[in-house]
Amino acid sequence: MISTTYMRNRIAVVLLSLIPCISWGQTQTYFQYKTDEATLVFFDKNLSRYIPHMIRMYQNGKALHQQIWTSDSIYQPEAPLLLLTDWEDDGNGGATPLPRSLIQIGMAPLNMSYYINPSSERYRQLFKHEYTHIVMTDKYNRRDLNWRRFFGTKVGTDNSQPISALWSYLSVPRWYAPRWYHEGIACFMETWLGGGVGRALGGYDEMYFRSIIDGGDKLYSVVGLETEGSTMDFQVGANAYLYGTRFVNYLTKTYGYEKMIQFYNRTADSRTFFGKQFKKVYGQSLRKVWNDWKEDEKKHQEENLAAIRQYPITETKPLTQEPLGSVSPFVYDPATQKAYAAMNAPGDFAHMTEIDLQTGEQKRLNDIYGIQLYDPAYVALDCKGQRLIYTSNNARMRGLEIYDIQQEKVVKKKKFQRINSIVYDNTHDCLYGLFSNGGTQSIVRMDRDLENPEVIYAFPFGVSVFDTDISHDGKWLSLTSQGDNGEHTLLLFNTEELANAIFKPVKLITWKDSNLGQFRFSLDDKYLIGSSYYTGVSNLWQINLETREMEMLSNTDIGLFAPLEITPGQLLALQFKRDGLQPVLLSREVVKDANAVKLYGQLAYENNREAMEQVGLLRDSLPRKSFGDVYNNITSYNVFKEMKFAGAYPIISGFTDSKAWNHMTPVLGYRFNVNDPVGLSSMKLSVGLSPWSNNAWKNRFHVDFDWKYYFWNLKAAWNHTDFYDLFGPMRKSRKGYVVQLAYDYSNSLISPYDKSWGFSVAAYGDMDALPLYQEIEVQDVRSMQTASVYGKWSKTRTTLGGVMKEQGYELGIEGYGYLADGRVYPSVEATGNFGTLVPFDRNTSFWLRTAAGHNFGDEESVFGNTYFGGFRNNYVDNRNAFQYRTSLAMPGAAIDAISAHSYAKATAELNLRPLRLNNFGALFCYPTWIQCSFFGTGLSAWNPNSSHKMYYSTGIQLTTELVFLNYLKTTLSIGYGHLFAPSGFDGGRHGNNEFMISLKLL
Repeated sequence: MISTTYMRNRIAVVLLSLIPCISWGQTQTYFQYKTDEATLVFFDKNLSRYIPHMIRMYQNGKALHQQIWTSDSIYQPEAPLLLLTDWEDDGNGGATPLPRSLIQIGMAPLNMSYYINPSSERYRQLFKHEYTHIVMTDKYNRRDLNWRRFFGTKVGTDNSQPISALWSYLSVPRWYAPRWYHEGIACFMETWLGGGVGRALGGYDEMYFRSIIDGGDKLYSVVGLETEGSTMDFQVGANAYLYGTRFVNYLTKTYGYEKMIQFYNRTADSRTFFGKQFKKVYGQSLRKVWNDWKEDEKKHQEENLAAIRQYPITETKPLTQEPLGSVSPFVYDPATQKAYAAMNAPGDFAHMTEIDLQTGEQKRLNDIYGIQLYDPAYVALDCKGQRLIYTSNNARMRGLEIYDIQQEKVVKKKKFQRINSIVYDNTHDCLYGLFSNGGTQSIVRMDRDLENPEVIYAFPFGVSVFDTDISHDGKWLSLTSQGDNGEHTLLLFNTEELANAIFKPVKLITWKDSNLGQFRFSLDDKYLIGSSYYTGVSNLWQINLETREMEMLSNTDIGLFAPLEITPGQLLALQFKRDGLQPVLLSREVVKDANAVKLYGQLAYENNREAMEQVGLLRDSLPRKSFGDVYNNITSYNVFKEMKFAGAYPIISGFTDSKAWNHMTPVLGYRFNVNDPVGLSSMKLSVGLSPWSNNAWKNRFHVDFDWKYYFWNLKAAWNHTDFYDLFGPMRKSRKGYVVQLAYDYSNSLISPYDKSWGFSVAAYGDMDALPLYQEIEVQDVRSMQTASVYGKWSKTRTTLGGVMKEQGYELGIEGYGYLADGRVYPSVEATGNFGTLVPFDRNTSFWLRTAAGHNFGDEESVFGNTYFGGFRNNYVDNRNAFQYRTSLAMPGAAIDAISAHSYAKATAELNLRPLRLNNFGALFCYPTWIQCSFFGTGLSAWNPNSSHKMYYSTGIQLTTELVFLNYLKTTLSIGYGHLFAPSGFDGGRHGNNEFMISLKLL
């Protein structure tokens, strides 16, 4: 037998040898440029040449905001971290004030599908939009500042200490406002700080609300928008932008620009809660004014619809009974008379669809993974080869896939190609597309097998191009280019010249005040046919390639997009509806007369002309910095050198106390935080006291240390505490000490796949119970060591409107072992969960969850078994609300009451469609959904020297999500489980009946 001393020494050596390996987590070099105004961090040295431009755009946005929000405020802007990334192929932005102000900018061009987001120079627009969020959330008055000084920082929420949510609200109160509040003012400011280019004057927004009024549908209430409107329809989270921008336009139009600014501004006399501030400024409740806007919106759209209908409306023939949700532009095969597109509708998974234009039959082809909101994927058609080529992983770095229509399967996949806006040249049997990398775009050409990619034209940095098409004879490549001030230009490239490195793009036409989108060649290649909001409505247009004359082809009352001539004089297009886009047929006929509509944002401007014209004018010129001053001061980002004190605040936790009425004593303490601005390394030190407890004095002092560095995690504790132990019945606190080093790696670069693996080693001493099993006391073992290794693989998906994973699989395997009293106790467990949507109702799923395990150690020892029992929810918890799904749960049995040396377990689960709640609750607290799950579990337990035993459990759980202060999501769960156990089993709860109630925080 190996001696205890020898094994302990070996464990110590392993722990010490692993500490230098922490540097293994750092696999990439980071760079930074620092000024007094901001710190800019980026990950690719090749981006260095663009940093001066990014700094300039940030300074411009900041200077314009400072002119607006000064007033009587004591606010001194914090120098934010500007994080530049190139992790996705579509540009984006994000901002947070916690714990330090941070603005994240995606370098790639913006997605211009359906021209939803009008934009000028993209970085200028993004900084104006995102810096609005920083000002709105970070701006403080004297009260907020005093709290920040007390905590030493702006406190972020930490679900391990829910009291942090209170400290966070006190230090950053305006962060806790609904998303429409934040996005509404950001879209408004991006528009008027950008000279009138933005969503506040967007044709898409106008069309969306026009479709609602025309269809007699409801506009969401101010609470219903956050509950039903943000999850149920095909717009999902984008409704916050649509409604928020609209409401800010209404406030400005009706009550004036100055009052709107007063509502949003955080000043000495402003109210903390945004709802009370609204009442103070406008003298009316937010609900009432919101309802007033709904009536005004209805009147506005009815007037627009009447103006449009003064001239004949273009007739269309729908090809489907209902809208398809989000849809890509259709491609068409004239030989089979079938059209193809990518679609994503609520209650269904995104997929390729085929429509037979002869019979009207619609056929589902294959599922598409990794979609975007409005244009799920880019699609090209190889007519001769009967193949569809489409983009995958569209929300990250795009790949390409080939679907063989005749074989009805995907025959090739290419990962991380970063190519979008693809089109197939059926004349030369090759694929064209736009390659995105480091903020630049290039035209690429690939052979029919998607091999041998060749960059044939590179656009300058900052230029955005999109909507590529190829003429039927393969001679001309068309696309749209966007200029710095939002102007759109149709470009033509001669493919033969490109092949010979002759770069002479032809500029067909430029529209300064409107978009030019989705233009494709007519069958005779003499015209380009596309769409534009030129009249405020998205109508169809054509341009004569020879004369360059533009002609209108439709007068629609809602909106038409993505026209494609399928036979001479007949167009296939997409018609906008409240619930998505619907494919239609219409004649290609020139329209001579049509009325323009009034934009809601224009009315706000006209009522505040003088103030609005000053918003985007910079009063003082910005200090100029030369390219060299910036470029030559770019340095490496050192994580350790950048780590700084990030505040401290009071905490409360629970600790085991066998003589207390609930076997738990409260611990009062303080938490100290240190981290780097990017968040690559963070340390938390918590200290606490429980002098009133019944424990020995050595167990009344508590210290917890947690250091996360990349994928590594080092933990050390003396008398570990846990907030949720205050409520029980599960307990994580343990007496004694623990030191643990863990490595956890995860990879989700390709949606919807996720894989993770990791390992950990730990040493425990003076423990009162096993680390994993609270009810199993440690018998005469003062110290122990553990080691574990795991691997997980999953592919899970959720349809629009779902609240949980609805289909897919989750696989896992874990090995765990104790070294105690000189003996080794290894064990292994494998899990497999498999789920599918059921056909009878949307968002309803059935899952089969399985687990099997075996312990290899001595079955007579407490270390040699696995223990089951209970729902395993705490009354107040921070873990997943559905704990009955975990392998150790067995509702109806007491916690750890069932012992097994070997086991197999299966749970069948039916999750019913969630019920969405609309206009129920208050501005600061409202439920969003209620959902019911039924489950049945069978557990087969084997123990040596004992007969095989079967345990069965069945139950129900009702779950509802509650939202406090708009960002603090909690889940209230109520459950019942009954255990069917072998005769003689005395480990049940209340006669083998268990009632569970649990409130999951944050």
